[in-house]
Amino acid sequence: MAKGIANKLAELDPADAAYFQQRFQDFDKRLTAAEQNWDAQMKAYRGRKVVTYHKSWPNYAKHFGLDVVGYIEPRPGIPPTPGHTIELIQQMKRDNVKVIMVEPYFDLKTPNNIASATGGRVVVMLPSVGGEKDVTDYFKLFDYDIALLKKAFDETK
Repeated sequence: MAKGIANKLAELDPADAAYFQQRFQDFDKRLTAAEQNWDAQMKAYRGRKVVTYHKSWPNYAKHFGLDVVGYIEPRPGIPPTPGHTIELIQQMKRDNVKVIMVEPYFDLKTPNNIASATGGRVVVMLPSVGGEKDVTDYFKLFDYDIALLKKAFDETK
């Protein structure tokens, strides 16, 4: 995506094409190094089972090898029924799932109740830059979310 943006900017402003290409190359190098670091940090957690609020983290989970085994909301926008919540609690206990990933804009009452019933931990993950004062760019966003997940995994072994 970044390369496409650099190419489009160069097309719109040919006089600065070299500048846009240089900025893209700098970003690409930084991203490659950051991804290697993030992958190394998350390597020990590959295969760990998690629950998410709904199907909102599939690419993240796939990239880091996390196994999403259930959802608080089985269908986006439809609150979970008591029966679904009980089934999810039973599944989490049976499969030893201890981490629930939730975005900051969802009500935490049900996730917190499920975590309490299972000995789990709710991790409020930021889906985008700006969700916290210090999360001001893409790199800081991943640093922040990975640190939260690692802490939750380590504290709920």
